[in-house]
Amino acid sequence: GPRAFCVFLFLLWRGQLGGSAMADVAEEEQAGSSPAEIHASGVVRDSIAAKGSNSYYYAHGGKKDDLTEAQRIDGDGTTQLASDVMKKLDVKESIQTEAKVKWREDYAWGDEKGKIKIYLEFPEGSLGSTVKIETKFEEFRFEAVVYGLPDGSEPQGVTNGEHRLSGKIDPEKCSWRINSSKSRLTVNLAKAEPEEGAWSTLKKHTISKATGWQ
Repeated sequence: GPRAFCVFLFLLWRGQLGGSAMADVAEEEQAGSSPAEIHASGVVRDSIAAKGSNSYYYAHGGKKDDLTEAQRIDGDGTTQLASDVMKKLDVKESIQTEAKVKWREDYAWGDEKGKIKIYLEFPEGSLGSTVKIETKFEEFRFEAVVYGLPDGSEPQGVTNGEHRLSGKIDPEKCSWRINSSKSRLTVNLAKAEPEEGAWSTLKKHTISKATGWQ
């Protein structure tokens, strides 16, 4: 009757559902998944569904970086840094090894109408072929430096320093020479305005109200 027919449908429905569930389990077992792995995958899905990108499994379950195109760097990565350090050391060394000039005040000078002569004395034979003379002439300033003295001493020179010359000179006509005994350097300063007469002093001093003559 109707009751028996309902029981039949119920049993048929349970049989289909059970078969479907069993088929799913069998399919997962055939894929090599253990019951623990099946349970774990369910936990992962539940966590990601609940927390989204904040899920621990989402953060650690993404794709790994593709390193197939990465370039290999040999060494420890400090090559450029070492190069920079070497450059800095080179600059520092060049500053330290730059020769300091001893500016001498024991020179003599004289006015010879159109030019001023400055004399700087050295031990006889000192100014031979091994020395190098460097000069710089400006309208109101000069300097002459001797490098490579045979006794190995520091370079020595003469200059008017921070005080202007008493008169204007012509840089293009200035010169220097060494005497035959290689003991005297003579610097010739050509006057730009010889008509102004003789110089009373080599340097032009100014009067300071605070300290007096300078």
